[in-house]
Parts: sequence; C-alpha cells; structure tokens
Amino acid sequence: MKKILSCGLLAFLGALGAAGAVYAQQGSVNGFVRDATNGEPLAWANVYLDGTGLGAGTNERGYYYIGHVPPGEYELVASFVGYRNVTRRIRVEPNRTVTANFELEPAPLELGEVKVTAERARFEREVEVSATRLDTRQLILAPKVGGESDILRTIQMLPGVITVSDFSNKLYIRGGSPDQNLVLLDGITVYNPAHLFGMFSPFVAEAVADVTLLAGGFPASYGGRLSSVLDVSTREGNSKRHTGEGSVSLIAARGIAEGPIPRGSYLVAGRRTYLPDILVKAFNIEGLGYYFYDLMGKVNYAPREGSRLTFTGLAAEDVLDFWDPDNPNSFKARMSWGNRGISGRWNSIFTPLLYGEELGAWSSFFSKFRVNFGGTEDALMTTELTDITLKSDLTWFLADRHTLDLGLDAKASFMGLSFSFDTFSFTGRDTLWPIALYGDEKWEVVPERLFIRPGLRLAFYSKGSRFEAEPRLGIKFHPDRNTALNLALGRFTQPLVTLNSTDPVFAIYDLWVPVPRERRIPSAFHYIAGVERWLKRDAIFQLEFYYKDYNNLLETRYGQFFTRPDSLLVADGYSYGADLLVRKAEGRVNGWLSYSFMWTVRSIGQEVYHPHYDRRHTVNLVVNFPRLFWGVDLNVKWTLGSGLPYAGVIGYYRRFRYDPGTGTVKWRWEFIEGTRDAYRYPVYHRMDAGLSRSWELGWGKLTLFLDVTNLYNAKNVLLYYWDVDPEQNSLPERHRVSMLPILPTLGVSVRF
Repeated sequence: MKKILSCGLLAFLGALGAAGAVYAQQGSVNGFVRDATNGEPLAWANVYLDGTGLGAGTNERGYYYIGHVPPGEYELVASFVGYRNVTRRIRVEPNRTVTANFELEPAPLELGEVKVTAERARFEREVEVSATRLDTRQLILAPKVGGESDILRTIQMLPGVITVSDFSNKLYIRGGSPDQNLVLLDGITVYNPAHLFGMFSPFVAEAVADVTLLAGGFPASYGGRLSSVLDVSTREGNSKRHTGEGSVSLIAARGIAEGPIPRGSYLVAGRRTYLPDILVKAFNIEGLGYYFYDLMGKVNYAPREGSRLTFTGLAAEDVLDFWDPDNPNSFKARMSWGNRGISGRWNSIFTPLLYGEELGAWSSFFSKFRVNFGGTEDALMTTELTDITLKSDLTWFLADRHTLDLGLDAKASFMGLSFSFDTFSFTGRDTLWPIALYGDEKWEVVPERLFIRPGLRLAFYSKGSRFEAEPRLGIKFHPDRNTALNLALGRFTQPLVTLNSTDPVFAIYDLWVPVPRERRIPSAFHYIAGVERWLKRDAIFQLEFYYKDYNNLLETRYGQFFTRPDSLLVADGYSYGADLLVRKAEGRVNGWLSYSFMWTVRSIGQEVYHPHYDRRHTVNLVVNFPRLFWGVDLNVKWTLGSGLPYAGVIGYYRRFRYDPGTGTVKWRWEFIEGTRDAYRYPVYHRMDAGLSRSWELGWGKLTLFLDVTNLYNAKNVLLYYWDVDPEQNSLPERHRVSMLPILPTLGVSVRF
C-alpha cells in the first residue's frame, strides 16, 4: 500500500512539474484600452487573440490581462461598441509579457454590425446579479426635472427602486430604507445625496462617467449597508485637448472645463441654482432666501507606464436664510448643510499577474443652524459626520481560469453634535472604527459556461467590539451563448443608522449615529435568483426573484420624526419580489421597460405593518428617439405605481370640555386614526418628456432643449389633511395636496 501511495504521489508531483514546465514556456499580454478622442478608459472592452479563443475584458480602469499564451505571432484585436476595431501584430515569447495599449476611434455602427458591447462583456464574464450600469449619455438623455439632469431621478426608473413622491430623490430599494444604501463617488462616501429637500442630487451629470447600481447580492468588496450600492465614477477629463461646456436653465446654471496636463488630465464642474431667488422676488415673498451649489473636480497623473494617480473632490451645500421682514435687525437665521469630500487613488500594475488599487478618502457631512437676535449671535447648533477611509484592493490573476480579489477596508467615523445658547453650551462626540478584510475568487469552472464567485467579508466594529462574518456566493451558468442563469446569496451588516423617521413627507437631511453597544448589529440575508437573455445585439431581457430577511433593524417610534439613539425600536422584517427589465442600449429607438413587484413587512413587538414605501406594483418606461425629425432628439419617461400606505382617519367626534373658571362648556373635533399604514393612496402616474436640437458651429456646439415635467398634469396625491371650520358650523372636510404640476423648462447648452 505504501508503495502504491508513493508511486501515486510521485506521479502527481510529476504531473505538477510537467504542468509547471508547460506554463513556464508560455507568455502573456496586458495593457490598457482608452478612447482616442479624450483618453477616457473603456471599461469592459473586448481584447482577444484572433483565431485562438484566448481573450479578456478590460476592468473598470480599462486594464486587461491575457495569460498562458503559447509562444508565437498573433493578431491582437481590441473592440468596443461604437468604436473602430484596432488590430496589432504581436509576438509572444516564453516567460515574457507583451504590453499592448490601445486607443480606439469612435465610429458609427453600421446596420447589422455585431460588436461586443460593455454590457455584453460583463454578461459573458462577470458573476454579477442585480447590477445595472448607466453611462453619461444615458444619464443626460433621460428627461430632466426643471431642465436639470439628475442621477438619482434616473436611478429611480430602474427595477426594484421605489420613489415615494415627486419631492424626494431618496432610494428605497427592494424593501430597504434610504439609509441602507451605500452611495460612493470615486470612493468618497456621500451621506446625504440630496438638494432642495430631496429634489436633486449633488452630482453634475455631465461630469459623471458611469453609475452602477448593485440592488442586492453585492460582492465582498462592498460592506457597511444592508440593501444596495450606488457607485458613481467621475470622468477623468479630456487628455487630448481643452474643452468646455456650459448650460442655463430656469433653475440653475452649470459649467464644465477639462483638458490635458503633463502626463495627465483634469476636469472641473460646477452648478448653482437661482430659481428660488426668482420665485421669492416674483411672488414678493419676504424674509426667505435659498440656494444650493455643487463643485466637482478630478485630476489624473501617470508618473510611469502602468501607474496612475487620481484625485477627486466634491463640495455641495444648501443654504437657507430667513428673517423677520418687518424688522430685519431683530431676527436672522441661517441653516446650511452639505457634503465635502476628497479621495486619492493609486492604480498600479505591480506585475502582469498582480493589479492593485490603493484608496484614501475623506468625507464630511455637516449642518449648521445659526440664529441672531438683535445683531448678536445667540444660538448655534452644528452637527458633523467625518469619515476617513483607507482601502487596498489587489487583483491576482491566479491561474488560467482563476482570479482572486483581496482587500482591506479600514474606516474611522467621527460624529459630533454641539449646541450653544447665550452662556449655555453642550458638545457630544462619538466614534466608530469599522475595519474589514475581504476576499473573493472568480473561478471559471467550465470555460465560458459555469462561473462561481465565493467571497467572505470579516468585519470588526469598535462600538461593542463586535466581529461579523459576511459570507457571499455568486453563481453564473450559461446554458447557451445568449442566456445566463444567476444565483446569489449573502449576509450583510450595518453599523451606522439614521435617527430620522422614514415617514415624513419632507426631510432636510439625515442624522447618522453608530449602533449603540447594547443593541445588536442590524443584518440582512439576500437570496436572489434570475435569468438574463440577449434578444439581439443591443437588447437584453432580465428577470430576477429575491427574498431579503431583516434582523435587528433600529427604527424611530411611529409619529416621531426625531428621537434619541437609546429610544430606537428594534424591528425585524422581510421583503420579497420580482424585477423585470427589457433594455435596448443602441439604435434609433433605445431605452428600457421595467416592472417590479414587491411585498415588504416590518414587525416591532406585536405590531406588524407595511412601511410607507411598500409599493406593490411599479412600471417604468424610458424611451429615447435620437434624431427623430429635423435633427431633434425626443426622450420620454413614464411611471405607473400602485398606491403607497398611509395611516388614515377612520372617524371623528366632538369632544366636550367644561371650563370651571367661566362655567361654560366648549368642544372641538377629535380625529381617530386607523392602524399604522393601513390605507393606500390612489395610483401614481406621471409622464416627463424632453426635446433637444443641436447645431455644430465653427466654435463648438449649441444645444437648445425643452423639458416638460408631468406632461399631462396628473394630480398625484402627496398627502391628505382635514380642514376644520373655526366657527364649528360644518363638519370637517378632507382635502388633498398634490405633487408637482406640469412644469415646462427651456434651456440652452454650449460646448466649445
């Protein structure tokens, strides 16, 4: 027996040695693929050795690696939809890596032409579920609100995403509340992505390269949230020539400048609103002023081939002033809140097999409320959440069909609240140190057929010294070339929550706090199964089913819009549903149609209810008609949603009270509310449309646009209220408050 085992071991070692010798005689190919007109990386471009079956897709930074290539001469081809293919003759030698960088020139697609798109490359190679990516063109083409392209408004049109009103861009994704979404801008955590009480996001759409929504089952490299990830990437800037763009609408003005610098590029974008100022003057409203602004910037620098440094900055702020118009010197108040952030990222090819990203980011969400009486500063309240992130990601091309991702994610979160009034002052501080190690492997079990991506995230939260294990698993199987079956499982935890209730119609901003040490960490389990089917070159069908199990959620008491951390209530719950998406990315008619079914339940003790964002059915249609007639572009979006829950009044009665001082009996109306969220508002529906026409002129490009919000003036219900006659001569009457009316907006944009 020992002899047989020895012979078997020798044979096994011999086989390994032979395999190693074979691999040792092979070479590899790597490089970057970029846009020839502006130097922007082309993510998920296709690079392959013609006639061999060997190839790879570029990652988010445009990097590709093809390993285990037998020595010889090859035709190396790079392709991307909307660009001309580039072919390069290369020679691969044993134990050597050939570096081949590509710059692709844009080219219109010919009828019937078949190219591998970015979405197609991801479909074929990536183990992703519940993922939708939108690029700059798709974000800008979507109909605007008041002439402003808004990323979050477009995201709200995707399946699984619920919007609760025209006045809120908060994302409720697959039964989760807005604080369960991780929003990133080039690695900067954005804690309050809203302007004008939720009408707009702080991102200038024209400065954004792409947005990826991971609605569930996201990989181990992301953590700290229960529901979803919204990853926003800024454009790198034109590295070929200096360009600029500006636009003016009825709401705001914005501008963008970009261009090359030595060994790199820059981009700067800004926006400021002035509509509130106009409305205040037009309606002679005294004692009120409001505006918001955004600034975004990015600088890229390549110190050497295969290494790149990028720095991104964000500054966004809302400012609200109010005073006594009759006596301006007696009372003045200013409330301001916003986001600040900066990130630095270093991408480097350490070896052809090892690609790394190092990230450092600082994020700050702040608010200030200052009141002056008689020209002196008497009261000041400030809040601040500062987040420092250090993150390291390594991608190791381990073997021919194995890619290993390893990473470290370390944060330091500092929360502060201060209040001073006359001689009294108060300051409160809290800290949280979330640290996580994670790794996942993409294993191509059966070439081009079966992919498995197991992952594990080990998180430590300093508040209560808690360790949390978050296993993840993704599986993709291709029964045929155009079909994929997907499966994802995972556990997710969240150490930060908000104190704001999810019930109010308007919310200025969220106040974040760490989970108290005596409370258990909120967690969620995701179970997702779905199918993807390519219907033609640029059209895809997606259907997913999901179930989410929530545990130890912390929520405010019903009816309270603000509470203390120690009075949060523990809630459990679940949500399940189905999301359908049919999407066409290119052509004379493009856009998407989505349908979502969702059932969400929460329980606090013996109380079981549907939260106010439990929308049972949602249909979204986004259609773009480029060059429809006379060079005019038309885009339309339409939403239909079943009614949202609310607590309605089920009755009222007269309450009599005897006043012993006067000897009289007085009465007033008392209202009886039904159980929590037991009623439903009427069906919601709205159509927005936009027209634009561009002219190429000698100095640049001029575009005129007309956007109409709520095209057919649907009277959607925001809320109900009861009107009581002060003379008590009639019964109370219920009235409705509607959402946005029809709102046309004209604007002009120039690019030079």
